[in-house]
Amino acid sequence: MKKKNLLAIFCALAMSAAIGMMAACVPSDDPGNTPGGDTPGGDTPGGDPQTVYGLPVAESGHYINNSDAFEEDGTRWLFYTTNETSGEEDNVIAVRKASFEEGADKGWAYGEETIALRGTEGGWDEYLGSASVVKGSFEYGGAEYGYLMAYCGTPQADETQFSIGLAVAQSPDGAWTKVGSQPVVAFDAANAGSAQTAVGNYAPSLVNYDKEGGVRLFYTFADSYGHFAKFVDIEASDLDAPVLSGEAVVPNHGEIAGGDTVAMFPNADFVYDASGKQFYAVKDYSPTPSQAPAFARRIQLLSIAEGELYTTDLGEGWKGIRTWDNTDTPDGMYERLYGACIVSDAYGHIDGAADAEIVYNICMLEADTDDYLFTQNLMSFEIALS
Repeated sequence: MKKKNLLAIFCALAMSAAIGMMAACVPSDDPGNTPGGDTPGGDTPGGDPQTVYGLPVAESGHYINNSDAFEEDGTRWLFYTTNETSGEEDNVIAVRKASFEEGADKGWAYGEETIALRGTEGGWDEYLGSASVVKGSFEYGGAEYGYLMAYCGTPQADETQFSIGLAVAQSPDGAWTKVGSQPVVAFDAANAGSAQTAVGNYAPSLVNYDKEGGVRLFYTFADSYGHFAKFVDIEASDLDAPVLSGEAVVPNHGEIAGGDTVAMFPNADFVYDASGKQFYAVKDYSPTPSQAPAFARRIQLLSIAEGELYTTDLGEGWKGIRTWDNTDTPDGMYERLYGACIVSDAYGHIDGAADAEIVYNICMLEADTDDYLFTQNLMSFEIALS
């Protein structure tokens, strides 16, 4: 069954609603010369079970977007959204495992792509969006699991009204078991402006704040009024009876850039620095409407003191660290730059880190190729945090 791309729908709806809208790293802010490395994936990148040095590149007729990456014991795990069938937009969540190899033209060596999750035909998650994964201690159905995934999906063919569900596995490469038959954060039409066309709850981002069963689920909520970040805390050690806090809105004041009259927080990824008592986030600017695809052409990295998430009193808010735009891509050739994630440890932490790696999406314009959606691939920046 043909399925549409979440980013395309998100951006189209953003326009119609008039919102106003991992790799072998190159040092400093240089993104390198080619996405995924100089020889990405050999003759059939993204497909055959062979070593890929640098970020994997989608094979012809496929795309890669919505990445989530973490490192554990010298191994990197990269999750992303891709299409299962060449030339179609039938989203699945995929994962690759990588180890670091020293030497010229080497680095993170990625293995075979594995499909981690598919939508359930006729279910609330028939059409999948993005996913986020953390390590922890979780029990479900009488079994113990070490990894938790939050993912967004919808039963709507036009990919509106997204909800967020959970899945568990004993290893990042699966097998993944969906938790229950209903989402943990459901789309609520009663609380959404223009509910029939609202994107809903998308871009889940997990942080395991106690490194056991207590997780914080960040996500973006989008309706006709805008795109805003929210979070819920989940005691997820017993997923047969998870305990959820009430939802909270992430502060949207401070040095937030995005091109909107009202500061928004679309398509964001979050990580936690427990030693510094702060959260970092990387988010999109609002979509660019002048040329298709109407994806963002800038991303912004920010930080905020942890305590500001727990109070309604206005503090300093978000501090801007760095903004990247299309001129930061190789030769300034990629007009779309969006959908970034921050590489973390397995718990979604970067405790005391001096620098960070940002994995982001690039895409060509419709003016350059009719198959622009299938040019979506990953690149990365590295930046000092202190």
